Amino acid sequence: MSFKSENVNPKLLGVRIRKARERLTMSQGDLASLVSKDQAAISAYENGRRKLSAADLPLFAKALQVPLLYFYEGEISIDDLDRSLLEEFHRLPTVEAKHSAIEIMRTLAQSIGLHHHE
Repeated sequence: MSFKSENVNPKLLGVRIRKARERLTMSQGDLASLVSKDQAAISAYENGRRKLSAADLPLFAKALQVPLLYFYEGEISIDDLDRSLLEEFHRLPTVEAKHSAIEIMRTLAQSIGLHHHE
């Protein structure tokens, strides 16, 4: 996917990093160890004083147990979401898994549609 971290406001990205880290009750030092940075760098990212490299975003997403799109919420287009969903779909190993994913999405869409109208 061709997301660019420079398209994300560093302060907003920092808030998202901090929220995800705190949700896991993880210290800045713990996160630093997981992403091979130092605690001062994590603090600078979280405070928006330092830009995070696009190459580091997947590493942060994995360490924080969030999808990569978490960092782009509110700043991505429908086309980006479609591409992301299709990329995940293509990673499924079998035709059966792909059929199951389609059924899950169909059920989810119907469920959301039912709750949306209530």
